[in-house]
Amino acid sequence: MVFGKTAEQKTADEQQKALERAAKDQERARQQFLASPIGQATTAKEQSQGFFEIQLKVGSSQRDSTVFGSNNTNIAQTKTQTHAGTLAAIETVGWRLEHVGHVFVVTSESSRDKLLSTGQQTAVSGDTVGIYLFRNVE
Repeated sequence: MVFGKTAEQKTADEQQKALERAAKDQERARQQFLASPIGQATTAKEQSQGFFEIQLKVGSSQRDSTVFGSNNTNIAQTKTQTHAGTLAAIETVGWRLEHVGHVFVVTSESSRDKLLSTGQQTAVSGDTVGIYLFRNVE
């Protein structure tokens, strides 16, 4: 009666587990690529779509109002990011950038009464989103 696995069986089990982990890692990387802007462009190209549109966040602004009637610059934060590399990679897949538009999407508002005058001070926070429309070059 055998109570344990032989060295060969243990080695074969370890190799099988390593192969399964590698396959899972490869599938996870594939899913991440397909979810990325370049992966989406590649999928749309493979489907022979005429246009490809993608929306990318290009900036954000966080503001807070103060009782003194102005936006507090110590609390205000503005961040920007560029997507030039992503846009160039999408064109490499076989798309040509046709049109770009930008919208500001409000994420929150902050209002307070002014301290020594009437009225309120409102600060708006949000994200700037670039909308990029590409045309299939084929």
